[in-house]
Order: sequence, then structure tokens, then C-alpha cells
Amino acid sequence: MASGGKSGAHAAFDKYSKFGKTESQLKDKDIRLDSKNIQKMMKDTGVIDTKYTSQLLDNDIARVLGKLTSGGTYTKGIKTFEVNGFVQLCNQIAESKKVSADQIISKIDSSDGPSLSGVTGTANKETTGRMTDTSGYTGSHKERFDAEGKGKGIDGRENLVDNKGYVTGYKEEGTYDKKH
Repeated sequence: MASGGKSGAHAAFDKYSKFGKTESQLKDKDIRLDSKNIQKMMKDTGVIDTKYTSQLLDNDIARVLGKLTSGGTYTKGIKTFEVNGFVQLCNQIAESKKVSADQIISKIDSSDGPSLSGVTGTANKETTGRMTDTSGYTGSHKERFDAEGKGKGIDGRENLVDNKGYVTGYKEEGTYDKKH
């Protein structure tokens, strides 16, 4: 593979490995690409077509993971790719499609990243909108939100449990003689 392809592989890897991850997962230094995101990448970029199906991609993923785990590069049972494993996967896909690895990587790199086509929208928008609109709340529920509709959390609660060790209504709190 040419040197330009490797930087393209890194860019493609970065675009799709972060897709669908939470902020805490993104803070992890070892971000890996799972087969779900690989499938999405190959569908979005057109690598999967009528001749090279998602089943063939699954076979290539399993083949490369088998090589990496048996060679000692990956620990046994791991099902995700880091950048170098992803490059090997691209080489395997290119071999299966009988094209060069640079063509596969440039096709992947030319995409703008993960698309959101086919993503399910919010069901029952009216109901969800009404439930999340705090201007219609009354009573104690209204006190739990600030002016912008953001929840106050524990600060918005009025009836907090007092765990001081005294019985409710005890009036002589703090008068116990410390000498005993």
C-alpha cells in the first residue's frame, strides 16, 4: 500500500471509530472500530455492492481477526480493530474485490463520515414535546426546573431526608451533654 493510503486509512478510521460512542468512551485512549461501524462504513461509502455483499465483508472481518489473534497481535476473543488491524482489513477487502487497497481506502476516505440516513426519528413528537415542556408544569414539579427548562437535580427537591440521627420533631437537637 502506498504511503498516502495509510493517512487516508487513519482519517477513515477516526471518522467511523468515534461514531456512536459516548463522551466517556471517547476519553479512552484505545478507541477501536467494531464490526457494526465497519459495516456502516462500507455501506455508506459504496464498498458493499451487489458483488461484494455484507456477508462477504463479515467473512473478511472474521478472517483478519483470526489472523491477528492467532499471530498474537490481538488477544484471543477480541472483536474490534485498531488502526493497523483496520489497514489489514482494507487489504483483505481489496483482495476479495480484486482491486488495490489504495482504491478501497480512497473510496472510504472520500466520504464525509457516517451518514444518518435511515435513523429513526422521535416517535410521538407531540407527546414527547408536551412532557419535556416545563412551562406546563405546576406545583412542586415546576420548582424542579430552572427558567430554561433544565433540571435542577437534587437542588430542586424540597423534601429531602434529614439524616442527623434525631427523631422527626425533636426540638432539643444539640443539647446533649458531651461529657457522657
